[in-house]
Amino acid sequence: MKCSYIGRLAGLWRWLAVIVLVLLVGFEKTSLSAHELIRLESSSVLVKIDPEKGAWSLLDKKSNAAWPSEGTAEPGWFKDTELEFIQVKHSAKMARLTSRNDFSVTFNLIHSGRTLEIHYDGQNRDEIHVMKDALTVADSEDGNIIVPCREGLLIPANSGVAFKKTFGTSEYEGCHMNMLGFLKSGSALVLTWDGAYVWPDIESVVQEGPAPRQQLTTELRLRETARVVRLTPLGKGDWNTIAAAYRRIAERKGLAVTLRDKVRRDTHAERLVGAANVKLWMCLARRMNEESTKEESVEVHWTFDEAADVAEHLRNDLGITRCLFTLGGWTEGGYDVRHPDDLPANPECGGNDALAGAIQRVQKLGYVASLHDNYQDMYQDAKSWNPAYIEKRADGSLIQGGRWMGGRAYMVCAPKQVELAMRPQNLPSIHKLFEPWSYFIDTTYAVGPRECADPNHRIDRNEDIAWKIQLSNNARKIFGLFGSECGREWALPCSDFFEGLVGVAGNYFHQLKPESLGARVIPFWEMVYHDCQICYGKYGYSAEESAEYVAHHILTARPLHYHSIPDHLYWKEKSINNDPSGDRACFTRTDNGWAEGFHPTDVFLKNTHEILGPLHQATAYQRLIHLEWLTPDGALRQAVYGKGRKSARVAVNFGAKEVEIQSQWGGEVLLPPWGFIIESPGYAAFYANRWNGMNYPDGSLFTIQAQAGKNLQSTGSVRIFHAFGDPKITWKNTTYTVRREEVIHSPS
Repeated sequence: MKCSYIGRLAGLWRWLAVIVLVLLVGFEKTSLSAHELIRLESSSVLVKIDPEKGAWSLLDKKSNAAWPSEGTAEPGWFKDTELEFIQVKHSAKMARLTSRNDFSVTFNLIHSGRTLEIHYDGQNRDEIHVMKDALTVADSEDGNIIVPCREGLLIPANSGVAFKKTFGTSEYEGCHMNMLGFLKSGSALVLTWDGAYVWPDIESVVQEGPAPRQQLTTELRLRETARVVRLTPLGKGDWNTIAAAYRRIAERKGLAVTLRDKVRRDTHAERLVGAANVKLWMCLARRMNEESTKEESVEVHWTFDEAADVAEHLRNDLGITRCLFTLGGWTEGGYDVRHPDDLPANPECGGNDALAGAIQRVQKLGYVASLHDNYQDMYQDAKSWNPAYIEKRADGSLIQGGRWMGGRAYMVCAPKQVELAMRPQNLPSIHKLFEPWSYFIDTTYAVGPRECADPNHRIDRNEDIAWKIQLSNNARKIFGLFGSECGREWALPCSDFFEGLVGVAGNYFHQLKPESLGARVIPFWEMVYHDCQICYGKYGYSAEESAEYVAHHILTARPLHYHSIPDHLYWKEKSINNDPSGDRACFTRTDNGWAEGFHPTDVFLKNTHEILGPLHQATAYQRLIHLEWLTPDGALRQAVYGKGRKSARVAVNFGAKEVEIQSQWGGEVLLPPWGFIIESPGYAAFYANRWNGMNYPDGSLFTIQAQAGKNLQSTGSVRIFHAFGDPKITWKNTTYTVRREEVIHSPS
């Protein structure tokens, strides 16, 4: 017994000795001689750190690019306080510097040495400023910054535009992914962070003179719980390199839940692939005064029966086979009125039975029916009005929202949104009564993260996001599919579609002006997440001014949203068919085409959806792998979705002049302004002035689809759709005249 005890004791001491040895070797307090720098090194990077000041630099060993380009970067600073360090511990991959007030900065090489993580720790919870001198890019370096705002912004360092702009994490038109991308001298780097308490400030400084010099600086302001940033240098690369690298990061975080995953969890998600987004915004439009005490106007735009008639018209008369068909203003008070009390469905439009019948008719068409709701806004005339639900400031005052149809809204705190939505009379009863396959809760992803000081439901920005995820998951579990406004990457696992990420009201952005930043819009979202989510734009726009917007959707391979549907049974009313004029109206043309004689709304819907629906079907399960400008001015842009034999190629002319491009099916193609070519294994399309030897001086638009899922190369049976222009087309050495559409059979 004694020997056994002694043996166990000796074994324990041996283990303790090993642990102590590992600690001493792996992470030890170090005495460094004056001016001796700490070196953290891997096969990818070399980090040098001044142990006294914390000044540091990062060398990308694969491209020899240094961050910053010259000198060193400060470790960070509080307001009016620079950090000085008195204690240093380090190992081969980690260095921890501690200041007099016990605040520390830790540099750590992670992910097999590919990423430098910088962690700030201590009792000081003040806002800390970091990175401003580390990530400067200049015009002389061909510097660029990628900002993941809606589709994405490319901000060059040679625009000559001076500005300062904050892109808050998850804010409205802020950073919709927790990252920024940097390019300089042909090298690429990704900056990432966690949580919603990071505010990136990007500033462009232009020095006047005979040879102007421009620099872009990026400073991160870290508040509250935000104390970690990560830098991943990528060697030589471009925006494609950055997107691919960030996709890998997103996969590690569990964000990149793919569309295939979503189809597996609910098969109705497959019906959204290639689906047009048609939204009847306000079946009932009731306007209340500011205090929600007086009715100012009431108008029925569609009864529920008429809404179903609209859907049947789209399917039976226009041949739109896939559609996300959403009804707003179905609730008891009408659109944005008396929330959160939805039921019964308003009698002005027909009541519960009529709405249930309309949903059934819509889904019988194979369309996904969705109902529009809101749990963030509460109005004072709601049956459930109670200040206890509302967000509070520190002084206890209620936080107001916007002035909408129902009057002045008050902001419901996120946990209370979940509570209200899950009451028996809300989501559970709505599903039982109407059984739509999808549900849309407005503003959930659009409004930036919130804080509430009410002691009964106090939350911070990160907790607000967590509650919104719970609301999304609850709605998705009840209805099957779920979507909300705008979109954020954190919402990808808990939702199926976004409405507003691709564009707003016919523009790339709602409030942001890319030209004020000297920036270009790039489809960066598609380069990271195209295969993960159904995405649309939002709000109405003019079809006669929409050519650039349509071209943008072609490049992003996204179906359009049609949010300006006229009232009632619009196609039966007499309409004025003005001849479209100008390049920007090109997609409203009907000359010699399928929709000649149709209502203008139907013309635009048919012309554009015949392009975009099949394009999305051809690309939905793939990322945008390679984006490039084919001309120096960036007017001719090409996007390749997927790899190998299943890839799809899209090229669009955003310029004001004709351009030539080589095409697999069309040979030497001449594209007018907003012209395009699409080529995939089973689908091709073009709007061109010359294609496959045929000249179209005024431009013609055709689409070509292989039948029964076959390949264009091998099949002899294709459907040709003609939107407008000269109806002659040459396909596989035979010329056909197709005025509307035709299935032709040719030797394969």
